[in-house]
Amino acid sequence: MAKDSEKTIFTNKKDICILGSEKLGLSSTQEIPRKTFIGSIPTVQHAFLEVMDEEKKKINLGEDDVIIGRVPACDVQIMANNVSRRHARISYCNEEYRIEDLGSMNGIYVNGVKVEKCVLRKHDVLEIGGIKILFVEEKVRQDDDGK
Repeated sequence: MAKDSEKTIFTNKKDICILGSEKLGLSSTQEIPRKTFIGSIPTVQHAFLEVMDEEKKKINLGEDDVIIGRVPACDVQIMANNVSRRHARISYCNEEYRIEDLGSMNGIYVNGVKVEKCVLRKHDVLEIGGIKILFVEEKVRQDDDGK
């Protein structure tokens, strides 16, 4: 017969031995960071905006917010009368890019639909003040040598 301080609990997956108050092999449910289970498959996220006007400007996106508007202080300046001073914000959160209307008078459109907030997907077409902007997102797997 086992002592009171030693007990064995059987589970479907494996035996877990509990000695006194110490639990060996038992852990509570916890969130596992993405890098923990895909560490052997490094990926690089690359996203950019392509302003589809006569200049075809390309704006790289990172993890910092990008403000789109008419004033020079904006990250992406669009000189059109129907673009608000601070029209929209693109932010990066939980490995996704999102666009949000900042209270503009004329709104923002994603693939022809007026939205206030929206998660952006590869090749979405944004329309701000009559100017079309293509959202391009690529997730590229890196080789082990970092190329």
